[in-house]
Amino acid sequence: MKDNIEIPLSRIKLVLIIFGCAMFLALSVFILLNAENMQTRKAENPFIMRAIAVIAILFFGAILISVFKKLFQNRMGMIISDKGIWDNSNGVSIGLIEWQDIQNIRKSQVMLTKFLLIDVKNPEKYLNNASSKFKASIMRRNMQTYGTPISISSGGLKWGFRKIESTIIREFKRQKQIPFMQSTKPTTNKDI
Repeated sequence: MKDNIEIPLSRIKLVLIIFGCAMFLALSVFILLNAENMQTRKAENPFIMRAIAVIAILFFGAILISVFKKLFQNRMGMIISDKGIWDNSNGVSIGLIEWQDIQNIRKSQVMLTKFLLIDVKNPEKYLNNASSKFKASIMRRNMQTYGTPISISSGGLKWGFRKIESTIIREFKRQKQIPFMQSTKPTTNKDI
């Protein structure tokens, strides 16, 4: 690859994500404060409603903070290079995912959100590189649910999902055709 492929963050999408998280956060606080009046068949105990609300507040609060930080970053959302995919697209992005570690790329969807699942040889390497306990817990949940800790969506990026998917898959196939150097031993006339 001659030049890196750079995909910027979308400020508009990030603002929409922040707005959505703020709405869910406000709803969770409302449920926490009014748990006695909000009993349902599944959760008749106000303690259960409060517990769910606290978990939601922590979850959406953490996402809100991480996306808010991204809004003011001057870094690219994603860079695809000969080294791999450097992902900075969301709050649980792991950074560089090296081509040599990638075994497979799959597509999945939850409701209306499509994302790529990146199967890696050593998931623990990426789990251990998580910059926070929150990020590590989300990645471990991904590992349990999808069999890989790494997922990429177009949620915070300027490019749409189809273009990101086709670009990553094209570069993955191209990289798999290039043999990775196993040794740095110089070639001599005897080797030829």
